Amino acid sequence: MNAHLTRLSGDHRYYVAAAAGIITVVLAGFSIDMPLLSHPRSVSALVRLHGVVMLAWIAVFFTQALPVARDRVRLHMRLGIFGAVLALIVVVADTSTLIVACRLGGHHMPPGMPRSLFPAFGLFNLLTFAILVGTALTVRRRLTDWHKRLMLLAAILLLDAALARFIGAYTSWSIDASTLRNLLMFACIAIGTWRHRRLHPAFVVGGALAFANDYVASWAAGTAARAKSAAAVVS
Repeated sequence: MNAHLTRLSGDHRYYVAAAAGIITVVLAGFSIDMPLLSHPRSVSALVRLHGVVMLAWIAVFFTQALPVARDRVRLHMRLGIFGAVLALIVVVADTSTLIVACRLGGHHMPPGMPRSLFPAFGLFNLLTFAILVGTALTVRRRLTDWHKRLMLLAAILLLDAALARFIGAYTSWSIDASTLRNLLMFACIAIGTWRHRRLHPAFVVGGALAFANDYVASWAAGTAARAKSAAAVVS
């Protein structure tokens, strides 16, 4: 890969490297689940579907960066149709898995995360992902510079599960997955800004939306918890 990257333009190297980095994070995080591959029936069909869909999304994201880097824009656009459909499947499959995990509780939820926060964070993450991807697809023909930046932010936004597994299995860090995800996102924005000597508006808008996501989710979860407590007192 390194020999090929040296033949690409700086902008193409940036997005191919970012996509490769995302794949590395996903593989490293979910490597702790490798034993499940030898016993696939130990997990539900919904969880297996969720895993396949998410891996497919990351693979398509990386694959999409390569045709553009090699000036095969038409192939990129054809794959984009499949990518758009897959993004919709990601939202549906993730929402279904989230709902089931919340109902089951226990080890089906991330360790250390309050039950009230888990659905809020998950749903707002998916909503923000849908907004970023939907906007990127809408402007893909007119504003290609916006398209690729918004798609990059959307891909990073889905790394929470992989990062949580990586932190818990391989580090003693006290940082939570969403904070580490935001740091990775900030690093991508900072590198892109340094390379072009300006902060692109897509990074401003998309980054603000992504960074605000966790605060809005926390507020919504707190509001729901307070409302539930008030209802219990009144009743």
